[in-house]
Amino acid sequence: MTSAKHDIKVDRGSSFKLFLEYQTSGSTGIDLDGFTAEMQVRRNTKASSILLHFRGNTFERGLTGGGSTGEYTLGSTFEGVAGTGGIFLNASSTGSTAGTTGGIFISADNTTMENVPSGKHFYDLELTETDGTVTRIVEGRFDVSADVTR
Repeated sequence: MTSAKHDIKVDRGSSFKLFLEYQTSGSTGIDLDGFTAEMQVRRNTKASSILLHFRGNTFERGLTGGGSTGEYTLGSTFEGVAGTGGIFLNASSTGSTAGTTGGIFISADNTTMENVPSGKHFYDLELTETDGTVTRIVEGRFDVSADVTR
């Protein structure tokens, strides 16, 4: 299966929210109960440093940002800074867990987003099934506009 392409444009320092519906070719929502999701934003596709790391399932979510440096590397001394947000699966467009089958709600608080460097970055979103099968469902640019009011 080829992943969808979707470019995301965000404003640095603003809260980030994105809602997607994962559906069959017949437009029926796919039940994501038992799946886990992960989305990373990096400066480029080969960068070892991470700008944002979203994760979650139907019960819990997490978000790690780069803090004041804007980026971090897994396994390094600086492991990033926990933020408020992440990914909820089978969620509604407002992030409620009693939501839409196939609904994917991704969010990040404004404090985490104010540390993301402005510029053109890249992301992808992957789902992992209970048997370990990983599917990249969407990928693209993650463009961050600089903020003037701080």
